[in-house]
Amino acid sequence: MLNHKNIWEFRQNKPTLIVKDLEKYAPPETIYYSLLTRGVFKWFVVRKKLIKLKNLWKSRITESIKQQRQLTNYAEKMYLRGYRRALEDCRKEVRELCHSQRWQAPSDDRAAQNYLDSISREVSIDRPDT
Repeated sequence: MLNHKNIWEFRQNKPTLIVKDLEKYAPPETIYYSLLTRGVFKWFVVRKKLIKLKNLWKSRITESIKQQRQLTNYAEKMYLRGYRRALEDCRKEVRELCHSQRWQAPSDDRAAQNYLDSISREVSIDRPDT
């Protein structure tokens, strides 16, 4: 059963998981082809790269703090403080994207939004293959 609370229990971010869900309805090659042409492969890669970028920014923030503590020049300290603040703001925005709700549909896909609205009224739904 799928609902708002347990959606986080399902593995994600791999085209192969989608293929396994749908392989009894269509050949795997057809599903992979569709996912590739619709950009799903790309967005799974982009999401992973965003997570790595978020972690890179975190290490740069930590390094900036260390550098700032060692400096005596006020102007350089203020520059590093501003640099760190900008990194913190960017990291926060990317983190919010990476941790956003899975129970959402693109704003320009009305059919997907309607589907979510229809199942949101129900307590939970069965997976199509069970």
